[in-house]
Amino acid sequence: MMDARRCLVMVSYNGKDISADLQQYLKSVSYTDNMSGEADDLQLTLEDKAGLWQSAWMPKKGATLDVSIRHINAGAEQVVRFGLFEIDEITSSGIPSEVQIKAISVPDNNNLRGVERTRSWEKAELKRIANDIAGGAGLELYYDVKDYNPVIDRAEQSEQSDLSFLYQLCADHGLALKICNNQLVIFDEADYEAADAVAQLPKPGTIAADAGLKSLDLLMSYSLSSKVRDVYKACHVKYQEGKDKQKIEATFAAPGKTTGKTLEVNEQVTSIADAERLAKKKLREKNSAEISGTFTFVGYPELAAAVNIMLSGFGVFDGKYIIIKAQHDIGSGYTTRIDVRRCLDGY
Repeated sequence: MMDARRCLVMVSYNGKDISADLQQYLKSVSYTDNMSGEADDLQLTLEDKAGLWQSAWMPKKGATLDVSIRHINAGAEQVVRFGLFEIDEITSSGIPSEVQIKAISVPDNNNLRGVERTRSWEKAELKRIANDIAGGAGLELYYDVKDYNPVIDRAEQSEQSDLSFLYQLCADHGLALKICNNQLVIFDEADYEAADAVAQLPKPGTIAADAGLKSLDLLMSYSLSSKVRDVYKACHVKYQEGKDKQKIEATFAAPGKTTGKTLEVNEQVTSIADAERLAKKKLREKNSAEISGTFTFVGYPELAAAVNIMLSGFGVFDGKYIIIKAQHDIGSGYTTRIDVRRCLDGY
């Protein structure tokens, strides 16, 4: 199946391996892995001249697909699991007759995103709120945050889905959220950016900077950009509740930035430490997309969202970048496209 690029696609439907039955019909697979804020998605395109996939073999909406690929290169074999998905849309089109099966990593049958609720938590830890929501959706919570679990005086969900409410709550505290493989994952992007790079990308025609790190040498195209607008050198937080209350303020400056504007923030904080954390978070929000890029390769199945790569030979764009989206397209060939942003240093 799909062996032009020596890439075998393996699919289980509701726990049953259907790879062999799928082989003669499967035209392409597209998988998008997002770091945070969006569900991962999967699309299978099937040849359907006989009409099987829109009749007897038509999959059920809500059924699960577990998809992996076996990548074979020069005798070496690498198996990478894309994950567990739930079918949410089936489309028949022609001519020629095809069926597209679309699936996402956020289950639709657990009220996580389809039901709006109004409720609140009083003096509750963020992890507890997340665990309540995960448990109600039949998911397992993986809270991957070091030494930070804030107690929230009042968290109010007002006519919002559980998913949109929790996304916003995490963002308000500088954390990211992802749902995959029946897990609700909360993590700190700064911690992931601090991790070592898994591979390096030397510009074609230049020498790799690190002899011990795998080189991504199948680059097809790239684009890199650096923006000036909405980039700040520091953030100043100031808060005073009522005329008689003590004013709390703190400033965080981006390491290495000597020019630029200072971002002014007036939001409730309870201490100087709280103000410092908020200043760092707000500055990160503004500056995270200052330097970004897009790269397309002949397929690399190991490239995934939330892992880091090191660029060299690109001049001022050299440095460590985190993958914020990875898209794998398998059909007559296999390509991987990644969207990246340069890791922030020190915040």
